[in-house]
Amino acid sequence: MPRLRSARRAPLPPRRAPRPARPTTRLPRSAHLAGAAAAVLALSVAAASCAAPGQGGSAAAADAAAELVLQPVADRGHDPFTPSTATPDGAAPSPSRAAAPPDSPPPAEPGRHQSVSGGKAGLYGGVRNVASCDVDKQIAFLGRDADKQAAFARTLRVDEGDLPGFLRELTSVLLRTDTRLTGHGFADGEASPFQSVLQAGTAVMVDDKGVPRVRCASGSPLAAPEKLSGNDRYGGTGWRGYRPSRTVVVTPAQRALSRLVIVDVNTDLWFERPVGARPGEDRKLPQPPRDHFNPPSPSGSHSPSAEPTGSPGPTTEGPSEGPGTESGEPSTAPPLPGGIDEEEDHERVSAGESAGAGESAG
Repeated sequence: MPRLRSARRAPLPPRRAPRPARPTTRLPRSAHLAGAAAAVLALSVAAASCAAPGQGGSAAAADAAAELVLQPVADRGHDPFTPSTATPDGAAPSPSRAAAPPDSPPPAEPGRHQSVSGGKAGLYGGVRNVASCDVDKQIAFLGRDADKQAAFARTLRVDEGDLPGFLRELTSVLLRTDTRLTGHGFADGEASPFQSVLQAGTAVMVDDKGVPRVRCASGSPLAAPEKLSGNDRYGGTGWRGYRPSRTVVVTPAQRALSRLVIVDVNTDLWFERPVGARPGEDRKLPQPPRDHFNPPSPSGSHSPSAEPTGSPGPTTEGPSEGPGTESGEPSTAPPLPGGIDEEEDHERVSAGESAGAGESAG
């Protein structure tokens, strides 16, 4: 066999001299932290821009969450659900004239207001044998707009088909004191929540635990108040006599109620109204319960005196469940801008003052 000739190896290239190592410059710790903070901020902004509306993702939602909107009695506010369903005959004597919101920021925590049980006698007012709201008109208005009706039902966590029956089980009354809660407007096919204070004298519908569920001037669903976020400030239109220390938060009664004990805003007499009652079913009381609610102080709207007609003796200021919690609340609040005083105006106010109140369901 022929012998294989070994392959001649190619000569290796000459080795290059190693490059001298470059000196490394270590950044100070503060520079690393600044870079990390910038990255986190960028991610936060991106996440916020992608969040769903109503969950703080939009600038409008964030803005609403930082604002406490003051709503006078007949003011329908922005984006109402329906025309007004408040009844003129069931309205209170006129509230105070409107004023600019206070300069000082509002309390962020609802817990800084007084808490009152929805079953407390005298928490609500009304006109005997006259409903404050027209529930049939409310049902008809919602029935004309499928989107509004669906959003309304979702907000109150009621099946849409059960909504008419649910509304007919509510009881229409008048607030006797400024009340803190969550209101809703209707925008872009959805209920848009905002934090609100409703003025004493506002017509609302309450459930069988005494909790407001519908504001009749705007046909809007109501919910429990939530904490403000961000740079807390006032919005809406203030009224003479508004003070955070005079505002209440209504909590559900411990058990379902069969009747509400109400003060007649025209006579200061007391009566019982069955829950879900129709006009004409109220029963006059010879005297109020000994342990009943008195508003902390009138906010310019009509409210019965500390000793309504027929009172048997001393009354209890505030809720019986315990003293109002106003941690950090000053005993005297600064006056409202414009030098507005505390005098009352007792001319009757018509529910038709609000825009659209004259519309009918037919």
